[in-house]
Amino acid sequence: MGMADKEIFMTTLFGGHDAARFLRTLRVATQTALAQDDLRRGRGLGRPAVAFQALAAKGAGPWLFPDAGVMSSDGLVLAHLARDAGGSWVLDLQAQGLAGMSAYALRAARVVLGSGVVADGEFDRDGRLRLTFAEAAIGAADASAFELQLLDDAP
Repeated sequence: MGMADKEIFMTTLFGGHDAARFLRTLRVATQTALAQDDLRRGRGLGRPAVAFQALAAKGAGPWLFPDAGVMSSDGLVLAHLARDAGGSWVLDLQAQGLAGMSAYALRAARVVLGSGVVADGEFDRDGRLRLTFAEAAIGAADASAFELQLLDDAP
């Protein structure tokens, strides 16, 4: 190790911002590895409930639902969270691809948010399910982790 390498090595600091970034990266890597393991072992479609979990939050402020949405652990449903004109939260679930449509279209489902709020609904023929929650019932952070359960047998 030359003198220049020692100088660079000695002046590198690992501050609070770097620690937070490292921990978010570690969380993403861990959750990704677990999801890939579930899919590789074939548990993705066979489980009674499919998990959604936002893997990282941006910045040091409050958690925000990602604009791109959150994909289910099996990759078959994409979730978006938005507010309607009245200020209520709308959780929009959309089946993805032929496999998602086959699994979810015209099926009754239940969503259980991380905060314990439960809502039931039915996917339409286009594989879409819209659930509306009162403004006081949930916040954006409550939707950072939730489960989707199908309530009926496949058609």
